[in-house]
Amino acid sequence: MSKNFKMKFKLKGLHKLMKQSPKAFNKSLAVAGLQFLNWANNGSKNESAKPPIRFGVLRGSSSVFVGNKLIGIQPQNVKEHGSPTPAKSYNGRTDTMTVVWNTDYAKKMHEWKGNWGKYTLQDSNAGNKWLEKHISKDRTDIFKLIVAQFKKEIHI
Repeated sequence: MSKNFKMKFKLKGLHKLMKQSPKAFNKSLAVAGLQFLNWANNGSKNESAKPPIRFGVLRGSSSVFVGNKLIGIQPQNVKEHGSPTPAKSYNGRTDTMTVVWNTDYAKKMHEWKGNWGKYTLQDSNAGNKWLEKHISKDRTDIFKLIVAQFKKEIHI
């Protein structure tokens, strides 16, 4: 059983871009993936939710891929304990952006319903369902970012 926690969401209407220029499309996914990883871990203008925190291992264990290429990892600002374990490899479709939290307890914390520790309570808007909330609220901005970056890549 994999310890990775990931969710997929589809951005309909992007197939035309992918067919027009797969290279530009993948670069656009990379830019959007890094932005989404940042939003999911730190909050966005649309959704302030963040993963729960104790020492920062969960947030520091997140990474983003386009296909099987590692695009980036969350900066690892771990307080005093633990070692983040961001995924450094992933086998995904070449036209797919995947965001991963690579800890044994990531899925559990995403679904957890209560009794948060003091660091989560002190870090405003930290708690469960952070990824679902960002997928729901940031979907349109991610779509727009992919399209804008694609246009930039093909010089439109």
